[in-house]
Amino acid sequence: MIKLGLIEDDVSLLKNYKEYFSNESIFNIVFAVPDIKQLFKNGFEVSPDIILLDLMLPSGNSLDFIHKIKQYFPKASIIILSAISDQAISQSALQKGAHGFLLKSSSLHFIKDALLKVSEGGMPLSPSIVNHLIHLKKNEQTLIEAYPNLTKKEIEIIYLLKTGMSNKMAAAVLDVTFFTINQHSKSIYKKLNIHSKSELIAISHVY
Repeated sequence: MIKLGLIEDDVSLLKNYKEYFSNESIFNIVFAVPDIKQLFKNGFEVSPDIILLDLMLPSGNSLDFIHKIKQYFPKASIIILSAISDQAISQSALQKGAHGFLLKSSSLHFIKDALLKVSEGGMPLSPSIVNHLIHLKKNEQTLIEAYPNLTKKEIEIIYLLKTGMSNKMAAAVLDVTFFTINQHSKSIYKKLNIHSKSELIAISHVY
């Protein structure tokens, strides 16, 4: 059972999230509030595993509250929900301790699947946010220098898979077939002398 906290100031959206996740047996909603103030004021005793946090709230930019939320719920993974896809904002969110960044335009089914990745050690990200990340030239260059036998496409796939994306989701982001991703994955495993996605993620998180 995944304990879920919701912080969203749009009353209609908050209601939709509550209804949807309440009907999913794997989730248990421990709180659903419209602003950070209610979260700190009410002092919820049950700690959530995941907090779905709206980017802009009446109290201000939620990125400024990530540190304080983590003090209240140190074991919770904070996933930002945003109406805009912005590279600077998404990078700032991750740097400040957010465990993922999803767009509100995503379907509820996509958001649910993304949250399930957290329990598997993945990082929930919307495809456009992933595109921001895989084009960070500094990080790409570091991996290229460490493994010069990898192709640019293989490095992009590594960055996608390390976020917790499935091969199917990675194929959609890169606009290639599922078969192509599988073939690239086999090539990556061979070049890095590894045998599983978990080994790949362990290696890639160093860079």
